[in-house]
Amino acid sequence: MSYLEQFMQQWKMYLKKHLSHCGLSYVETGSGDKFDIKANSLAYFRSLRTASTSIVGMDDSRDELAWAMLVKQLSALANKAEIGTSNLVAKLHIEETQIQITLNFSYDNEQHIVYVS
Repeated sequence: MSYLEQFMQQWKMYLKKHLSHCGLSYVETGSGDKFDIKANSLAYFRSLRTASTSIVGMDDSRDELAWAMLVKQLSALANKAEIGTSNLVAKLHIEETQIQITLNFSYDNEQHIVYVS
C-alpha cells in the first residue's frame, strides 16, 4: 500500500470518529474507498461549515477547496515519506515495515481547512 493510500486510511479513521460528533455516520456506497472518502469528507466539511458561527459567506465551493487542500497536503507528505523511508532503511538497515508514520489532523474553523502534521 502506498503512503498516500495509508494516509487516506488514517483520514478515513479520523472521519469515522469525528462524523459522529456532527450527528453523521460514515457512509459506504460500494463505489470504492476513494469515492467514499471524498463524499464523506465533503459531508463532514459541509456540516462543520454550516454549524460554525464564525464562517460567513462561504458556500459549498469552499468544501471542495478544503478537500483539494487536504489531498494536496496528504500527497506532499506521502512524497516526503517515500524519500524519508528510503533514507532510513538505507542508513539504519531496517525493514520498511518497521517504520510507522502517524498523522495528526486539525480543523481550522476560521479558514475552513484541515491541517495535517
